[in-house]
Amino acid sequence: MILNSNPYQVTSAVSQYQTTQAANKTAVTSPATQTEKSEQSPSTSDRKLNWDVFKDQVESDPSFAADMAEAVSFIPDKMLVNLNEAPPLTDPVAFKKWASKSDDFDKEAAVVTEQRIQIYNNMKNEGASDADIFNKILDFNRSLPLDYQVKAGMLAVDAYA
Repeated sequence: MILNSNPYQVTSAVSQYQTTQAANKTAVTSPATQTEKSEQSPSTSDRKLNWDVFKDQVESDPSFAADMAEAVSFIPDKMLVNLNEAPPLTDPVAFKKWASKSDDFDKEAAVVTEQRIQIYNNMKNEGASDADIFNKILDFNRSLPLDYQVKAGMLAVDAYA
């Protein structure tokens, strides 16, 4: 935000902030903006996950595929946190509340991990290849709610975006 510093047109920072916030709210809720955003949002199958970088090697190397299928199935997700958002350690109540978000996510992640393990075991019993198991688990991960994927840090982010 740039504050106006013209001496002939003196406004307070608060009024400029309020004007900017009102303009931003209008821009966010306009129907045209919503339509553009929905057209740009990738479908579930188009989302690129961090594990996708291993697909080519999984397809070409069976021993690597076995390791990766097991890893993607059995390693539980952890919540990605921004330590800059953590309250100070001198406020134990606020810190405990902030840390409890991770505990809640761990409970949700345990359920998701059990579902992955079940998919892994079922496919192994059916004789599926490790590459197929890896790809099926990635498809399962893509089907998870977007907020879960974001919290778990699953989505691949383009460094140049």
